Amino acid sequence: MTAIKLNEKLLEPDLIAQADALDPIEHLEALREKSCLGAEFTGWWDYPQQHGFALEQEIQTYIRDLDVTYDLVLVVGIGGSYLGTRAVTEALLHSYQGLVKSHQPLIAFAGHHISETQLIEVIEMLDKRLPIVNIISKSGTTTEPGVAFRILRSYLENRFGKEEAARRIVCTTDANAGALRQVAREEGYKTFSIPDDVGGRFSVLTAVGLVPLALLKLDTKAMLEGASRIFQELSGDVTQHPVLRYAALRSAAYRSGKAIELLSTNNPKLTYIVEWWKQLFGESEGKEGKGLFPAGMVFTTDLHSLGQYVQEGERRFFETFLSFENDRPRRNGVEQQLRVPTLAAKGDGLTYLEGRPLNEINNAAMQGTMLAHTDGKVPSIGLQWPVLNEYNLGSLFAFFETACAISAGMLAVNAFDQPGVEAYKQNLFALLGKPGSEALRAKLKERMS
Repeated sequence: MTAIKLNEKLLEPDLIAQADALDPIEHLEALREKSCLGAEFTGWWDYPQQHGFALEQEIQTYIRDLDVTYDLVLVVGIGGSYLGTRAVTEALLHSYQGLVKSHQPLIAFAGHHISETQLIEVIEMLDKRLPIVNIISKSGTTTEPGVAFRILRSYLENRFGKEEAARRIVCTTDANAGALRQVAREEGYKTFSIPDDVGGRFSVLTAVGLVPLALLKLDTKAMLEGASRIFQELSGDVTQHPVLRYAALRSAAYRSGKAIELLSTNNPKLTYIVEWWKQLFGESEGKEGKGLFPAGMVFTTDLHSLGQYVQEGERRFFETFLSFENDRPRRNGVEQQLRVPTLAAKGDGLTYLEGRPLNEINNAAMQGTMLAHTDGKVPSIGLQWPVLNEYNLGSLFAFFETACAISAGMLAVNAFDQPGVEAYKQNLFALLGKPGSEALRAKLKERMS
């Protein structure tokens, strides 16, 4: 029995009937049997059991044997090379790390855009820290992380010397080929491999996510255990499971004319879970003129900006509310809680909230929003995990990855390629004068003049 709760009580009977008529199980079977579109990139399925636990031990050995002191992990990567790690760290680490006392290393990110200002600020921050730099790129030629790593590598060598800089760099890249693998060989950098059969957006439970998260002393073994539980639940003779139902419901919403799925949460700590989910579904399903557009909202902040549109704008939304039953932080093993204090002055009109936990108020806001959006003709469902921790984040990643593969199968698109992302890259290379792109450069310059 799974611990994940899927609530569809507020859906209209017609949408439920459409979902009931769909058969997600055949697409789950195609995934398990590796007969689906893009089957050569389904190595993420059951990865924890096949490779993950052994890899986790290898990573822990690397960390124990490190002969440099570090207090910050800098992850250099873009897209799936960094979003999963950022989703976990934003969810579990202190929001104001560096401003509170902690024995845990800090985390920072670079190479996920080409902002000069941001990278200058990263380097200024590094001056005060002892960093480990984890560069994550399968090819090593992706522009954003490639440029950032060139600059950061020079910084480390100038500050620490070439030998110590090499010990402060760990590369996660292709097992055998590619520019980054070659550089690592030449410079003696420690390397971990990105599996050939796992695409970036499905890679959080591989070395891509496990290396930086383990360096941060998070429980990566528990993450793998949570993911493994989902794969085990879906490996037998399964006819009902929230993964299957979620895929069917979102497919039914799409077939009924909805164009956008909102993933909404009432916890700002989950903002990058939403960002990771957006890449997962956007790159997997947005092909051949098909697919729900993945968007996100964080309550109650976005209710004061986008809330009006969702309530009364075009009726093109399907909404999934993501939550954890218990997402309170723990400090020294003690769960933290805030209540609305009782005040002598009663002029703020909030007396009726005195003594109530903030979580109770926040959950009431989410329930009220779900009801309001339903009344506004936005079909809404809820997905809830028990406790916000490493185990359940691993479960969440496996849940959405599997649901995405099934949902893409129901659309008859390949969930594991992303041909559309090459368009901007070719234009970028041409505009920057990459050899061999002279003709395209001339055409683009003419169009922009």
